[in-house]
Amino acid sequence: MEAGSDGDVCAKWSETLRVYHTTSCELENELQSRHDLGLSEFEVLLNLSKCCGQSGGKAKMKDLEAAMYLSQSALSRTVTRLERAGLVTRAACDFDRRANFLMLTPAGKERFEAAAPTHRSVLIKHFG
Repeated sequence: MEAGSDGDVCAKWSETLRVYHTTSCELENELQSRHDLGLSEFEVLLNLSKCCGQSGGKAKMKDLEAAMYLSQSALSRTVTRLERAGLVTRAACDFDRRANFLMLTPAGKERFEAAAPTHRSVLIKHFG
């Protein structure tokens, strides 16, 4: 299969960036104004809800980091904001002192469930 021209590849990249930027800006604005959540905060809650689900389990911070687009320090700052807001809790791992677990609180689950339709509607608008 032959690769496209440099112009085609650059145009596709520019379009990808434009779509990403407009979508992420709208997500950030809608989530912040309607649910007092930033996009990164919502993504942490989304990933925790997938990991912890209905069981109320916990997720390793390292596993969450691997699933996200944030650096370790950015994720840590985001989790700190969520913890201060009472939406997540941290717990040390019993067998590995370097590891931390995160748990979604009932308030975090409630905030995520309220914000999820807003997130979905913006994505449908841009990709549906």
